[in-house]
Amino acid sequence: MSGASDRLYDLLPVVYRLRDAERGEPLRALLGIINSELSSVEADITGLYENWFIETSDEWVVPYIGDLLGARGLNTIKTTAFSQRAYVANTLFYRRRKGTAAVLGILAGDVTGWPAHVVEFFELLQTTQYMNHRRLFNTMPDLRNTNQLNLLDKPFDILPHTADVRHIYNRRGKYNIPNIGIFLWRLQNYPLQNVIARRADAPHAYGYHFSTLGNPAPLFNFPAEPGSPDEQLVPAPIRPFDFYLDLKTYNDTYGSLANPPENSRYYGPQRSLQIIKDGTPVPPKDVMCKNLSAWAQPSSGKVAVDVTLGRIAFPTGEEPTQSLVVSFNYGFGADIGGGPYDRRDRITEITPPMQEFQVGKGKTYATLNAALADWVINLQPPAVIRIYDSATYDANITINLPKNGMLVIDCENEERPTLINAAPLKVISDATAAEEAAAFTLSGLLIEGNLEISGKQNLTLADCTLVPGLALDEDGYPKHSDQASLTVTGTDVVDTSISILRSILGPLELPEECQSLTISDSIVDAPLAKDADEPARYAIAASADGAASGPVTTLERVTVFGKVHVKELSLASEVIFVHPVISDRRQEGCVRFSYVPPNSQTPRHFHCQPDQALADREKQLGALTLPSDEYNKIITRVRPQFTSLRYGEAAFAQLSSPCADEIKTGAEDGSEMGVFSLLQQPQRLANLQIALDEYLRFGLEAGIFFVT
Repeated sequence: MSGASDRLYDLLPVVYRLRDAERGEPLRALLGIINSELSSVEADITGLYENWFIETSDEWVVPYIGDLLGARGLNTIKTTAFSQRAYVANTLFYRRRKGTAAVLGILAGDVTGWPAHVVEFFELLQTTQYMNHRRLFNTMPDLRNTNQLNLLDKPFDILPHTADVRHIYNRRGKYNIPNIGIFLWRLQNYPLQNVIARRADAPHAYGYHFSTLGNPAPLFNFPAEPGSPDEQLVPAPIRPFDFYLDLKTYNDTYGSLANPPENSRYYGPQRSLQIIKDGTPVPPKDVMCKNLSAWAQPSSGKVAVDVTLGRIAFPTGEEPTQSLVVSFNYGFGADIGGGPYDRRDRITEITPPMQEFQVGKGKTYATLNAALADWVINLQPPAVIRIYDSATYDANITINLPKNGMLVIDCENEERPTLINAAPLKVISDATAAEEAAAFTLSGLLIEGNLEISGKQNLTLADCTLVPGLALDEDGYPKHSDQASLTVTGTDVVDTSISILRSILGPLELPEECQSLTISDSIVDAPLAKDADEPARYAIAASADGAASGPVTTLERVTVFGKVHVKELSLASEVIFVHPVISDRRQEGCVRFSYVPPNSQTPRHFHCQPDQALADREKQLGALTLPSDEYNKIITRVRPQFTSLRYGEAAFAQLSSPCADEIKTGAEDGSEMGVFSLLQQPQRLANLQIALDEYLRFGLEAGIFFVT
């Protein structure tokens, strides 16, 4: 059969092809080579044509097209969330409407990749009005309008304010004639579809949690199309009063209709959240907004939803009898840990002799246990056990890996299944020699419980979450803050290596005999128990008390909550050690562009904090050593500050606005130290400042405010 490589050969007359076949087809082979070169030339010509246009050009061409338009150069952002393409494509649009609030909002979104909202604060100044030109939107506030009062001092505040003469660029003053406010939402919304709701603890069996972990988690808005109300255009926690007004408006408008629309502004199959009880969707008219902090039950015929805590409650006798399935959005700072984000370039490709075992609704196996059992029956071939939904699965299992075996447990792209195991999920390797070490990978999973491995194996955790503290209670605190998320047991672990990428996990209990530990773009969290000031155990060590050291370790772009004790720190690059770290071998390895707390014992430092800040201050003062008060002031100022220290909250591990610039811009490329270095937030802000210099009207002053 002729293929693409026979395109030129097929153009020859039949007589020449017959003669060529008699001679073993040397002509066909020659034309096949020529055809491959022809295809390369054609692809290059096609690419050149596509590179004429900003919509179809390669990314490397974008700056050149921008140069033709005179667009100012921006810092290159490596993250996939940002491209200069939109900025260059919309340059003429920006210039035609230069200086208007609408364009500044679009510009801020295109340049930073974050949703943005622009406020002209002069419109919100309370002034004495000329009666012939009254501004009806700028009058005394109506104290009966609860919704407007609820938005006070927030991005969508429309109430008039008295003048504030402080500058806005430092985020202090707001309401003045030259002031423009640019509000940015840094947290992202992550949609989960058809998730099994978690039942509340006794005695509130009539209640459920949207979160599969049973912790309080605010429900986020799924950004709507342009033209929707302002609050629905951004990925932010749903405001309870706005949700209440949404349901009230729906009932007032459609309550008497026989076939009302299935969607309100926030609720419905095509909106931010939905509830399916016993296989039947709950309509918007049966949903009510309610504070469920005390698990108060709704009236008969209603389903109560608390969007702040992510809770659901039913009246007595109206609880689900079969299942409660929910769809909702939660918030987080970046695509790390188990989450429903795009992982197409990292999903294991199934190639022979690998086999795939499909798990999920409508697939070959309904449970993870069934797929593993069949894998054993099939003599444990190299395999991928792939989960095709975001349901919850029992993971009280023990996996025995054969010599030179290979097993991957992952999920379909943009899904996030939850594995729950009361006992450790055990993975045991039968290998007896280094060359027989098995390979085991977990990818894209949220795991409530801990993982225990033994034997010679290469473990990889990618895009996974092992809940710090093993599980969370209904107040969001860890249930077992003194337990490790990952433990290596046994005596024959010298050939055991562990690689962790883009993951969130609790403490690691690894003996120093392990071959290696490598972590990148991740969070290691020794969680704080309720009312505790210090973690109950070490984050990385061979024992809970840190008396024994962990293995040779490499850390890159990692945030570590908890003390660390390892045999050797081969490399720590752009790492935030929140608590002291000890490396037994300090003559080997390097710590660079990282924050290392005082009283740590590590290899040599390069551009680390607070060392650099102390050295700079000594140079300013011309002193060999700093006075104790000056030293303590710098140590306190440079210490990392976070928006949230508790896993389960949307802003977990995010550096807060007051955090020192030495930390927020201390990475090698000028981004922040720690896990969120991949977001390159300083570069995004610098790009916005560059753009504002060109597009902000003369005489105006802009302030940038982070909402999340």
